[in-house]
Amino acid sequence: MSPKVELVKEWLTLADDDLRIAELAMKDSEPVCWAAAFHCQQAAEKSLKAFLAYHDHHVEKTHDIEFLLGLCKRILPEMEGYIEKGSILTDYAMDSRYPAPRVEVTQQQAKEAIEIARSIYEFILKSLPDLEKLPQE
Repeated sequence: MSPKVELVKEWLTLADDDLRIAELAMKDSEPVCWAAAFHCQQAAEKSLKAFLAYHDHHVEKTHDIEFLLGLCKRILPEMEGYIEKGSILTDYAMDSRYPAPRVEVTQQQAKEAIEIARSIYEFILKSLPDLEKLPQE
């Protein structure tokens, strides 16, 4: 497997892991909403970075989902439809992990974050060809 395919697959595996963790955080009898939202931001970020890696676009370290979607939109204009909702996830990158000032995340916001992150992840999967069938470099 080429290094590029390995990198893309690793990004996507990590994104899927983050989505599963977010969903598990919400299934608890006392949902951990901030953690679900954080992992949704991470899932979207990693999905977008997989897409950019596939298209040989290096990205400096950033957690800004709107910025990443803007880069992806240059390659695939249909990404435009995710910018408004996706940008909501950026706030969950850092704010929720640290004690002060802490942004409270409601159950509804966490559920919405899961929907947004899942839609971005699934769109990326559909936008990439079958990675198993890519020619070896």
